Order: sequence, then C-alpha cells, then structure tokens
Amino acid sequence: MVSFAASSSKHPRFDIIIGLDVAGKLFYCRKSTLLGDGTSYFAARFGPDSMMDPQRDHIADNGREIYFIDRNPEVFKYVLEYLRTLQLPPEIGTFQENPNLWRALRVEAEFYCLGGLISLLKATYSCSPETDGGKGVLHWLGTKKGKDAYENPYHSGAVDVTGWFDSFDALGEVDPGWGSYEKKTLLVEYRPMPRPQLRSSDIFMPGEGNVIFPCLAGYHSNQRLPVVVDMRGNVVSPSHYSLRYGACRGLDGNWNFEGSTDGEHWVLLHAGTNDGHKLSLQRITERQRAIELSWINNTLIRINGPENNWRSAYCDYMERHYRHTWEINNSSEQYFRYFRIIGADPVDGEARSLHFIGLEIYGHVYER
Repeated sequence: MVSFAASSSKHPRFDIIIGLDVAGKLFYCRKSTLLGDGTSYFAARFGPDSMMDPQRDHIADNGREIYFIDRNPEVFKYVLEYLRTLQLPPEIGTFQENPNLWRALRVEAEFYCLGGLISLLKATYSCSPETDGGKGVLHWLGTKKGKDAYENPYHSGAVDVTGWFDSFDALGEVDPGWGSYEKKTLLVEYRPMPRPQLRSSDIFMPGEGNVIFPCLAGYHSNQRLPVVVDMRGNVVSPSHYSLRYGACRGLDGNWNFEGSTDGEHWVLLHAGTNDGHKLSLQRITERQRAIELSWINNTLIRINGPENNWRSAYCDYMERHYRHTWEINNSSEQYFRYFRIIGADPVDGEARSLHFIGLEIYGHVYER
C-alpha cells in the first residue's frame, strides 16, 4: 500500500466531501476522514500520494464526486464511524452480545487494511494475575464467559485436554489411571478440590499431606509425555501461566510451556526448571514444618471444627501458597489455540516427575 502525508491530506484544496456508493447505499464524508488509519485501502485509493486511479463513478447532482465500493453497506457504516473516531463504535457492543457483527466487521477491516480496527477487534477478553484475583482465561471459560456460575471447563466441554496419555499403548508399565478423566479435570480446575475421605490427620505429615490432591503427571518428565489443552473456538495471546503443586515431589524436573496454532507446530513460550519456584517438594516440606502444622492444628481445625469447614479453608490456603506464576515472553503477541506442557529432561532413566494441577493462563482472548 502507498503511504500518505497526514499534513497534505487536510489541505483545503484536497479535503473535499465525497460520496461513497457502497453497494447502492450512499455515504458522505471528507477525504481526510478516510485517511486516518495508516496505509489502508482508502489511502491507496484516495490519498494525495496515491499513484492509482480512484475510479470515480459519477458526479452527483450536488456536484460531489461519487465512488463505488462493492462491499456490505450495513457493516460499512461501522467502518466509517471507526474512521471518524479511531475507536470501536459503541453500537457494536461486545463480542458476546453481537458475535456475528464482530465477525463481519473483522472481515471488512481485513479487506480495507485497517490495522487499527483489526487490532481493536482482536481481544474480546483480557485478564492478568495481578488484577483478576488469580482467575484467568480457563476460569472465565468455566463461567461461560462470565455468564454463569463456575463449572470446570473440561467437564463442560469449553476446552479439551488431549495428547496426554490418550494412547495407552505408549505407556508401557505406567498405570493407565494417570490418564483418567479425573486427572484431566484437575488440570484445569481453578482451585484445589479435596477428596471426600480427606481427614485432618492426612495433612500432618510434612511433604505427604498434598498427596490427597491427586498427582497429574507422574512419569511425565522423563518420558516427555505432553499435556495439551485445546481452547476450541478461542485463541489466546498469553502473558503469564500458572500451576499449583499437585502432590508428591511437585515440579521436580524441567519442562517447556508451548503454544501452537494447529496442534502440530509448537512455539516455546517458557522454559521451566526445577529451581526458583514454589512447587518443589523441598519448599513444601520446609513450609509445612515451619508454619502449617501449628497453623492447621491450633487455628484451622480448632476454629472450624474437624468435621466442618476446615477442608475449604485448607484449599484456599493451598491456592494462595502452593501456586506459582511465570511470565511468558510473547513479544510478537501471537495467538494460540493449543497449549502444552512437556518434559524437557533427557530420557536417561533418572527418576524425575512433574506433578501439577490447576493450570491457568492469562492474557488476551480472540473469540472466533
């Protein structure tokens, strides 16, 4: 596309009122209005530096030049309103309110090469770990995009968990129970869910109490078995991701957090190591010895009662202190449909494990 000079576009001789005949519906505006969004279709056709013939259709009775555009006139009125303000017209509402209009407007924005409008129409939902209380994209999908009470997004079908122990032939001697429905549900559950048989005595053993929250991926790290989350009809440009301690030895190994647009070609978003995070067995053990045993015994159970609300309070505590969040290097702001966590250790027979649950992803969502 041909660039144009903003100063010359508003010259009195140039900035005339013209008519645009969009598939039979006439719109009037100043030429400068059409040139407000960079090197667009309009700049190439009507800009002062353009070398192309704007292909005037006719001159109206009022003496104004009329130019024909063979596009959707019902959507063009929103395109023109955007060009006047360089903001989304309030009449289009949100994507959830008018998904078909948003989709149609995206098509027109692409046709007219309106980079600013394309950008405004991309993100339909945004969240961050700092401002949303730890609730990210997966929690939002679990609420049917803010419309209903939370339900696990895998259980409701909002996301899928695939590529993880789906082929039991590849497991060898690994217990197929690792790939059960329960484990896939726990992967995207936003807060800890205690087993019904949880007893207060179960959490008094340092480093052992969290086994009551089932492991997600034993044997994962040294066998490089991927955990894949499919966002289905949504794509996400991630800024952070978060995991919670699952059980046993926690994240005792190296892993990669990766994104993909097609489920086949993967982009490394973060290389995780077994150093410097909250989800190691050593850190969990030290914390339990120093703080949790006396807190659980003297405060939690004594106040709430052994058979009452202490389980829920303990889950809240785990969500606060047994979770770690990592920032993602996504400088290109690329959007992905698939995300996976895959072991990055060599297959050398050395005992390593990645035990985690409660995946959450933060960033910008593009709903298709």
